[in-house]
Amino acid sequence: MEIGALIGAAPAKNVVRKRPIPGDVVILLGGKTGRDGCGGATGSSKAHTSKSLDTCGAEVQKGNAPEERKIQRLFRNYEVTKLIKRCNDFGAGGVSVAIGELADGLEINLDKVPKKYEGLDGTELAISESQERMAVVVAKEDAEKFQALAEKENLETTIVAKVTEEPRVKMYWREKLIVNIARSFLDTNGDVKTTSVEVSKPDYKNSYFSKKQENTDIENTWKEKITNLNACSQKGLVERFDNTIGGNTVLMPFGGKYALTPEEGMCARIPTENRIY
Repeated sequence: MEIGALIGAAPAKNVVRKRPIPGDVVILLGGKTGRDGCGGATGSSKAHTSKSLDTCGAEVQKGNAPEERKIQRLFRNYEVTKLIKRCNDFGAGGVSVAIGELADGLEINLDKVPKKYEGLDGTELAISESQERMAVVVAKEDAEKFQALAEKENLETTIVAKVTEEPRVKMYWREKLIVNIARSFLDTNGDVKTTSVEVSKPDYKNSYFSKKQENTDIENTWKEKITNLNACSQKGLVERFDNTIGGNTVLMPFGGKYALTPEEGMCARIPTENRIY
């Protein structure tokens, strides 16, 4: 399992904390939307086999590194960040989550979402997890300035939604209302989940540690354990990811005398404008 984490730092003056109000607009920034990534979040939780390459390939998002770099550069601009009230990336759930989480009341126009190609229906536009896209909330009067600053970085921007007073998430496709859900329902996270647990008293007499391990074939038992894929070295898998990008890595994923021992933690330098650490 690969787990990603992101750590960043920004000057305090660049960080604005405001609540969206009715009349604010949501701008979709960056890459266009395609079918790649439809079902990606649920797909990553499935049990995969060798056949997954044929049956689940469409669930994997297609990256766009140049577009990502332009977004990073844009978000280092104080003139840009001070305009943003809230911001979300397009990870799991696509438009439904990235925009749906930004405010209590929203009207989303899926026809405005920039597409990689024609033929996408409302559901695909709403759930696609195509990468290198951001959703930002800005005041209506700041939208033109934000879009002009993004244009300087050659980034496409589109106003795709507006914040409303009514606490409902509404989505329109081909000028028809296809989603209309109350925020109060969304906040429940669905049906209440309960379970019953029965814990048996441990059988100390017949436990593994109380039994005498007689006539145990230590050699074959050891070989069986170390040949299990769950116990083997994960170095090959780890090295498929470029952990040195940006040149800020302090501790490599593997250390020790032979660089084979997994590190217990992560350490990296936080890049700043003046390179002072």
